[in-house]
Amino acid sequence: MASRLCVGVERWASLIRAVTAVWVGGVAVAGCAPRREEPKASKPQPVKVVTARLEPFKVEARTIGKTRATEQVVIRARVRGFLTKINFKEGDNVKARDLLFVIDEAPFQARVASAQAKYDGALASLSKANLSQRREIAKAQLDLDEAQLALSNVEQRRVRTLLSRNAASQQDVDQVDANQKKSAAQVEADKANYDQAKADYKVDIESARASVEDATAALADAQLNLGYCRMYAPIDGRIGEAKVKVGNLVGSETGADSTELATIQKIDPMGIDIQVSSKYLERATYLIKRGLHARFTRPGPEGDVLFPAPATIYFIDNAVDLSTGEFLAKATVPNQEGTLLPGDSVNLTVVVEELSKALVVPEPAVVETQGGNEQIYVVSNDGEVEIRPVQAGPTRNGLRLIRTGVKAGDVVIVEGFQLVRPGDRVETEPWTPPPSDPDHVDESSPKPVEAAGSALKAGPDAVKPAAADHEDAPKP
Repeated sequence: MASRLCVGVERWASLIRAVTAVWVGGVAVAGCAPRREEPKASKPQPVKVVTARLEPFKVEARTIGKTRATEQVVIRARVRGFLTKINFKEGDNVKARDLLFVIDEAPFQARVASAQAKYDGALASLSKANLSQRREIAKAQLDLDEAQLALSNVEQRRVRTLLSRNAASQQDVDQVDANQKKSAAQVEADKANYDQAKADYKVDIESARASVEDATAALADAQLNLGYCRMYAPIDGRIGEAKVKVGNLVGSETGADSTELATIQKIDPMGIDIQVSSKYLERATYLIKRGLHARFTRPGPEGDVLFPAPATIYFIDNAVDLSTGEFLAKATVPNQEGTLLPGDSVNLTVVVEELSKALVVPEPAVVETQGGNEQIYVVSNDGEVEIRPVQAGPTRNGLRLIRTGVKAGDVVIVEGFQLVRPGDRVETEPWTPPPSDPDHVDESSPKPVEAAGSALKAGPDAVKPAAADHEDAPKP
């Protein structure tokens, strides 16, 4: 009994010692652990901002055009001969009817003289035919022979009367009968000859007239070919290089391969051809009817150079090219100094809409997401960052048109938005635009292949402002 009691006491003592050790260890650990501190507030991230504002804005679009002469004529040799004179200086401006080239005229003058002689002969033949007396002669002979026939008839009756009285012989009767038949036959022959004379007179007149007409045509052809020896400018314009020099044989005997001598191009005004996608036909027609002008640049030694005069777009073709799906538009521009030549590429900028109050922000403030959407970082009134999706328009002079998503007076982050997240508090300071380059040509507007990137490729939706963000927008 005593032994059992000792064992129980021993067990209880061991248990108490274990619990005590655990309690003491826990207290020691708790007493040695470092005290937990509250997290300190992070410093606001500095960002540079501007205030979204309303100001006048011109919606511009860009496209590429090709210059061309408004009129062009190729001077060709229409007769065959040796070139004897060039009456201009290559590259000069010429006027209509200015003498340009001369081909040796001597052979053609001889042909004109020959044709003139034949013409004069044909006129003489016609006059002779008109004055012919063959009809009168034949008629007189007929009258004479008819009188002779009448006399023979009288003589025949007289002799037959004498024969009945035995005052004439049968031989006398036979003689007068033969004379009467001879006279009658002669009259018939004279009638036929007279009819033939009348017919021949008409034929001779017609033949002579035909000969005159043929000679007239031959003379006109000879004179025309002589005239082709002198080539004049048909239009005003600048003449180019003389393709053939003096002394060379030009022209073709058949006229099928006439020699090109020079080209005249009218370059004032200069024309510009513009290819436009057919999906913008309605918008292009609307703008052109109301007067559409375009500024343009052309390549220069140190970059694109702005041409001083604006171009006027005036023409839309009557068909769409099936192979490209585009239609042709044309423009003209004054070119008094001749600094534009056909065949050059130019970059046109067209104002497709003018807004009196448009919401704008600096172009770097607009962020494009991987999904192709656009957004802007905005600082709220309590200093926290918000991300707003926006519908942005074109850029002009470094300012981006904002159609929806931001209103005037909103504080927009331009620099530093890469380091903040929505809900972060930021420290703002004004954003200053970089100094502009006076020689820089603004290329920030969309390119021709983009939605608003053509002078005529800006459909109604591409330039339609949001009603909440814009005022006084022109209505199509």
